[in-house]
Amino acid sequence: MKVLFRHRHLFLIGGAILAAIASLYTDPDSGLSTLLGGLAIVQGVWAVAAAHWGRKALTDYPEADMRRLFAKASEESTGAGLALIALAILIVGLLLVFAPRAHADTLPAGFATYGPILKAEQRAYWPGHPDPAALAALVEQESCASRAACWNPGARLKTSREEGAGMGQLTRAYRADGSVRFDALADLRNQYGADLAGLSWDSVYQRPDLQLRAVVLMSRDAARPFRGSPAWLAFGDAGYNGGVAGVQKERRACKLSAGCDPSQWFGHVAAHCLKSRQPLYGGRSACDINREHVHNVFLVRRAKYVGAMS
Repeated sequence: MKVLFRHRHLFLIGGAILAAIASLYTDPDSGLSTLLGGLAIVQGVWAVAAAHWGRKALTDYPEADMRRLFAKASEESTGAGLALIALAILIVGLLLVFAPRAHADTLPAGFATYGPILKAEQRAYWPGHPDPAALAALVEQESCASRAACWNPGARLKTSREEGAGMGQLTRAYRADGSVRFDALADLRNQYGADLAGLSWDSVYQRPDLQLRAVVLMSRDAARPFRGSPAWLAFGDAGYNGGVAGVQKERRACKLSAGCDPSQWFGHVAAHCLKSRQPLYGGRSACDINREHVHNVFLVRRAKYVGAMS
C-alpha cells in the first residue's frame, strides 16, 4: 500500500482518471471520441512496453543491467553526464509517442487570426447553425494538409486538372482539353452576387473574409436538403466535399439495404459509398477522401473548436 500511494503513482493514476472524466464530460459524441482517444493512448503505451521488454530480452546478461550501469556511470562526472543524456533520449522517445494526442487538441495558430472572421460570417449568414465548431473543423480539414497552409488564405492545391483555393478549397476543375468542367467560385458568385461580388479568381487569395463567407454559404446550402434527418450536418459535410446529389443517391442505396438507416451517417449511409474507388491523391480514391472528410470533421477536429466558436 505504501508503494501504491507514492506521489508519482497518485499523480499518474489520479491524473489519468481526472483526464478521462473531463474527456467524457465534454465528449460531443457520447463517449466515442473519448474511446478512440483512449485506444490511441493504449496503443502508444503498448508500443513503449513492447520496446522495453524487447530491450530487456536482447540485453539479458549482467553487463547490460541498467541499474548497475547507471550506478557505475555516476562514479565520475563524464559517466553521469552520459547517463543523463541516455535518460533524456528515453524521455524524448516517450514524448514522441504521446505528443500527437496532445497536439490533436491544440488550436492551429491561424485560427487566432481567422477564427473570429469565420464566427462573424457564420452569425451573419447562418445564425441558426446548431454546431458552429463543425465549420471551423471543416476549414481545418480543407486547409491543414501542411502546417504552412493551415488556416491560411493562401492555401492552394494546384494540378493540371484542378485548383483548390484558400481555407475552404474553392475548386475549379478542367477537362483534358483545358475547358472548365466546373467552377465552384463562379457558381457561388452568380448565386450570391451582392454578398460575394468581390470574390474572383484574381482576388480569392487576398480575401480571407470572402473565402470564409463562401465556406458558410456552401456548407449551409449543402446541409439544407437534409434538415429532416438527425445527421443532417454530416450529410451536408459529405455534400460540401463530394456533392449533394451523390449523398442523396447513397441514402437511397442505404434504404435498400437491410439494417441501414438512411437518416444516419456513421455506420449507415457512410458504409454505402457510390463514388469512384480509383486512386486519386496519395493512393486515396474519391470515396476514401469523402468518408475521411466527414470522419475527421466530426470525430477528430471538431471538439477542440466548441468553446472558441460558441
